This record gives sequence, structure tokens and C-alpha cells, in this order.
Amino acid sequence: MSSEGRHRPQFVVGLATALMCALAAGAVWCVAQLYLRMDLVVLALPTGALVAWALRNHGFSRTLSGSAVAAALTLLACAYASYLLAAAKVATFLGLPMRSTLLAIGPEMAAAVSWADMTGFHIGTIVLAAVLSAWLVWRSR
Repeated sequence: MSSEGRHRPQFVVGLATALMCALAAGAVWCVAQLYLRMDLVVLALPTGALVAWALRNHGFSRTLSGSAVAAALTLLACAYASYLLAAAKVATFLGLPMRSTLLAIGPEMAAAVSWADMTGFHIGTIVLAAVLSAWLVWRSR
């Protein structure tokens, strides 16, 4: 068996684990922001660190692909949190349950609501989180 074949399951498990960590962090970010009723975009930074930790522990450290995946998954977590927060905002305004709102609003409306709430600080923090995540995967221990 080639060395590439032996590492494939670890690669897939590592990607799946990092993806689930990113989505879970996005959901926790949303719940915390709704509960505390304050802007918590700074949670993008620990989200990026969590994604980097998951990838490093599954053999992605010091690789360009690992850094790219870390940045992409961090951005995905931020987008997921923004989508959930947009759905919560629409649900609150319309008096609808969160579940039906999640199914009813499309990605276009969620993106528009999220973009309307974005400031330069939000965008900078999200970009910084993606760069931090990529750097944490790339750096040596």
C-alpha cells in the first residue's frame, strides 16, 4: 500500500473534524451573541484557533493545503454564524419561529441582512481570524 493510501483516512477524518468544529463554533457564537445581546464578532478569533487546532492534530501542520483549509473553514464558520444571526433577526422582526425562518429565508436574504450589519471592524476581525487560523496551522510547534 502506498503512503498516500495510508494517510487518506486520516486526511478525511481531519477535514471532517475541522468542518464540524467550525460549524459548532459558528453555532456557539450565534447562541452566545443572542443570549448576551451584544456583538461578539471577536469570537471569530477563537473560532479560527479551534479550526487550526483540529487541523494540526490531524496532520495538516506545516502544509500549504492545511493553511488554506484553515482559512476557508474559519470563513465558513463566520458565514454560518452570520447566517444564523440573520435568520434570528428576521425571525424576531416577523414574529416567526427560528426553524421556519431558517428554512424560509434564502442565502440571498441572509447575506443581505448580514452585510447590512457589517462594519469595517467586523470585516477586519473576520479576515484577521482567517489569517490567524492559516498561520497557526503553518507555524512550527
